[in-house]
Amino acid sequence: MDIFSLILLVAGGAICGIVNVVGGGGSLFALPVLLAMGLPAGTANGTNRLSIFLQDVTAMVSFRKRKEMPVREGSKLIAPVVLGAIVGSLVAAVCLTELLMNIVLLIIILFMIGVMWWKPDAWLRTKKLKNDMRLGTVNWILFLLAGFYGGFIQAGFTWLVMALLVLRAGNDMISSDAVKMFLNMIITPFTMVIFWYYHQIDWLYGGVMGLGGILGGWLGVRFVSSWSPALIRKILLGLLIVSALYVILFRF
Repeated sequence: MDIFSLILLVAGGAICGIVNVVGGGGSLFALPVLLAMGLPAGTANGTNRLSIFLQDVTAMVSFRKRKEMPVREGSKLIAPVVLGAIVGSLVAAVCLTELLMNIVLLIIILFMIGVMWWKPDAWLRTKKLKNDMRLGTVNWILFLLAGFYGGFIQAGFTWLVMALLVLRAGNDMISSDAVKMFLNMIITPFTMVIFWYYHQIDWLYGGVMGLGGILGGWLGVRFVSSWSPALIRKILLGLLIVSALYVILFRF
């Protein structure tokens, strides 16, 4: 590995980590880097999970130190999200192509832009409502589908989780950030086992990118813990629009 590749992987991981914690969709920056390194779509998708896991662990340690990690609520969502992620990973390992990846990414980005414009006041809530979310049939299915997407591609999974937590559970964006990273960390080892079985993880590239992800995860928690929900919403909306333009102009 030459020095340029090393810098590119570390930088890509760091940007991915910051973006994932602050809003989500950091893999939109990481996946193109891995593809540019010559990895096939399936291998890039699997390799990215190693970097994601390292940044998630770092973010969770930081959230825990700041006492901003609502484990109890996140734990209630593990079953549907993990089940969905396992199925999604199996499907991706067998049939994912670069064109399919680009199409799915664009659909999910446009969907989330619409969600961000819908009920804007809900995104600006400053503290979690007292009533805990009841994981009924509808919510179970929704988180199952979110988990499937997380296992399939992962890029944008945290957007979906945040939207469900804010719009369905009544969470504020700060606590939702912590829960989404917690769930991301939980599903990633399951998806990694599947991609490893199908020989779709490049451990060297993933490990190097993970070093940048550790830095990005740490910086992201520092940013999100001090920013207002209004600012986070604006940043997330901006990232979504930029991501949509990137996919349209450069991925097709």
